[in-house]
Amino acid sequence: MNPYVALKHFHSYWAFIVVLLSLILLAATLYYFFTKKPIHIGLRKVSFYTVLSFHIQFVFGLALYVFSPVVQSSWADGIAMQTGPRLLALEHPVMMFTAVILMTIANAKLKKNSYITGSILAFVLLATLCFYMIPWTQWMANF
Repeated sequence: MNPYVALKHFHSYWAFIVVLLSLILLAATLYYFFTKKPIHIGLRKVSFYTVLSFHIQFVFGLALYVFSPVVQSSWADGIAMQTGPRLLALEHPVMMFTAVILMTIANAKLKKNSYITGSILAFVLLATLCFYMIPWTQWMANF
């Protein structure tokens, strides 16, 4: 197996962990926000592992972006006119980078506060909403 294919498979499979941890964190954040309970150490751990998974996914995604023949040909052919390649070469990386930043800010705020505030909830929710830019049809076609 060549390194590009291995990297692509890792990026695809690791995305399941990222999405799962994000949904768990979102549900826990909503629970603690609406019940007004103090933040439990378990929530802080879930937040930490979610951010860690986001960063790992981003690093491998960045490497995939650099070595991907699809992305390289998209930039060479003119990216603005083609919807499919534009998603992979421009929209998906920008939104995932935004999600990483939002989730990192949420984790930093969660570490400093003893209760879930509206801003923490907003950052987690916005980071989770960035998942609409995942190329779902291509991702699920790998399995």
